[in-house]
Amino acid sequence: MVAIGIAFGNSTSSISVTKDGKVDVIANPDGDRFIPSALSYVGDDEYHGAQALAQLVRNPKSTVVNFRDFIGLPFSKVDPTYSQHSAHPVDVNGKVGYEINGKTVTVEEIAQRHLKSIKLAAEDYIGQEVEGAVITVPTDFTDAQKETLTKVSESAGLKVLQLINEPSSALLAHLAARDELLNDKIFVVADFGGIRSDAAVIAVRGGVLTVLSTAHDYNLGGDKLDDSLADFFAKEFQKKYKADPKKTAKSLAKLKSAY
Repeated sequence: MVAIGIAFGNSTSSISVTKDGKVDVIANPDGDRFIPSALSYVGDDEYHGAQALAQLVRNPKSTVVNFRDFIGLPFSKVDPTYSQHSAHPVDVNGKVGYEINGKTVTVEEIAQRHLKSIKLAAEDYIGQEVEGAVITVPTDFTDAQKETLTKVSESAGLKVLQLINEPSSALLAHLAARDELLNDKIFVVADFGGIRSDAAVIAVRGGVLTVLSTAHDYNLGGDKLDDSLADFFAKEFQKKYKADPKKTAKSLAKLKSAY
């Protein structure tokens, strides 16, 4: 079975393959190794990755971003804050969905299409059909979310060989590269993400990684820095040109995409 590793994030996703005993993080056809976790619909056309993200300026209401954490959650438990400049989550029979061009698309369908795009990118690089995947998930993903992600992946043609916690995955890669996996130590792994930050305390004993404690901050992430920069430059722009660039969604999207 040909398998790949997928780091599936809210902001970006990455693909890895093992070749000649070494792990290679591969690029998609657009040349991106950090692939934006985004989909956009313009008429009958569907865009993925960077091409989708570029549509935030002209078509924010038909562009879906920051959807990973919504997989498998009831609508009542989602925070739509990070979708205020893109397609907004809507209640679809108690689950999360999006209203795109007059049609309702569930978050599971969005995730399935995103994973299928990743699968095709990997196959384009490898030159073989990809059948399985190891996928990273946050440490606070519920059992229901893991089960849903597994089903979504399989509907995209990817058999889930293992779901691995993001901090364990990062630490494992670090230790393996330094040939220190058998050294008994306790590590703190911090992840400053696009819309959230996570930390984990992990014990390594005899090559076995055990998560001892975790912490999650949904108010600290790259988007917050983007918002702060946008506020600063918007004020400077308003002083100079007497116009508020944050007044419309289009001008705000242009402002945020400029840095």
